[in-house]
Formats: sequence, C-alpha cells, structure tokens
Amino acid sequence: MSAPNDLKRFAYAERVIHWVAGLSFLFLLMTGLAFSHPRLFWITSLVGGGSTARFLHPWMGTLFTGSMVVMFFTWAKEMSIQDGDRAWLKSIKHYAVHDKDNVPPAGKYNGGQKLFFWSMAILGVAYIVTGIPMWMPGGFLGVGPFYGGVVNSMRLVHYLSTVFGGLLLIVHVYLGTIAYPGTLGGMLHGTVTNAWAKLHHPLWHKDQSG
Repeated sequence: MSAPNDLKRFAYAERVIHWVAGLSFLFLLMTGLAFSHPRLFWITSLVGGGSTARFLHPWMGTLFTGSMVVMFFTWAKEMSIQDGDRAWLKSIKHYAVHDKDNVPPAGKYNGGQKLFFWSMAILGVAYIVTGIPMWMPGGFLGVGPFYGGVVNSMRLVHYLSTVFGGLLLIVHVYLGTIAYPGTLGGMLHGTVTNAWAKLHHPLWHKDQSG
C-alpha cells in the first residue's frame, strides 16, 4: 500500500498495459519452449494441452504485439538515450554491485531501463515478422507462399529472439524484485517511496519533490 507522501510513478493505464505485455510474453515464452523440444512439451498441460497451446500461442502473440505497440507510443519519448544514460551504462558494473557512489544520477528511467525498452521493441518486431509466416505458412494477404527453408529460417530467428527475450525478462524481474526492493511497488500500485526515488532515481526525485 502507498503512503500519503509517496511519489506517483506510473498511471493506472501504464500499469495495465505493462502487465498485459508482461503476462502475454510469459505465456508465449512458456508455450514456445514447449514447442521447441519434445522433453518440454509437458508445459502445454498447464494451458490445457498441446492443441490448446498451439491455438492460443499466435493469438496471444497478437495481444502481445498490440500491447507492445501501445507501450512504444506511451514511453518512446521518455526512453530517448541521452549522454547521461551513456555514462550510466558505462558504470553498470558499479550499479550491479550496489556501488551507488560511482553510478551517475538517473532521471525517471536509468540507462539500463531504456536499453531494455529498446531491446524489447526490436525483439517485438522480430517476433511479429517471423511469427506470421510460421502461423500462416501458405501465404499471407495474397503474398507468395512461405515454404521450406524460408519458414525454417523464420523459426530459427523466432526461437533465438525468444531465448534472448527470456533472458532479458529474467534480468528485468530480478532487478525489479530481489536486487532492488521497492521497485515492483511502482508497477503494483503506481507509487514509490521518497527514499527509493532518492536512492535510485535522484534526478527524478529532485524534479518531483521540487
């Protein structure tokens, strides 16, 4: 629960679209892993079996793509990487070990969060470009058919993109929960404490507190 003096970090709509994107991606990640190897196919039992998972996967991909588009236009302007963000990224090893004295002060989003945003945006494009031919291998909107090597190439890129996206998701969740307590609260109820903001995003804290 938030306290009266907590700082507003995310609006309700921002939190909703974040969770829609995150949960739909988690579904896609798990079912994608199930399709990638026979020993992992048991994962499909969590969503009603293989046929159900195969039916839901592309539609959940559509939901994920839509949510990513909304997220992009919601946050792209704030995610512009500036000189301060480049300096922050150069000191990321200090951030990882909580050596805050050697980490440049961050605004509302630090360099790592901005890099994550752009990485997921690029991966989102890769997912949709490679996913559609796999979903409709006989052709799409009257365009020539996608057969053989083309579909296999798309499948390889799709899986590699998913593995990379899965690793990014693990890091994202770890940083937002275990590594830096208090971060998750911003996406749960929209606010963070003054102490958290001053420690992790001092420039934003200064702007918000006047």
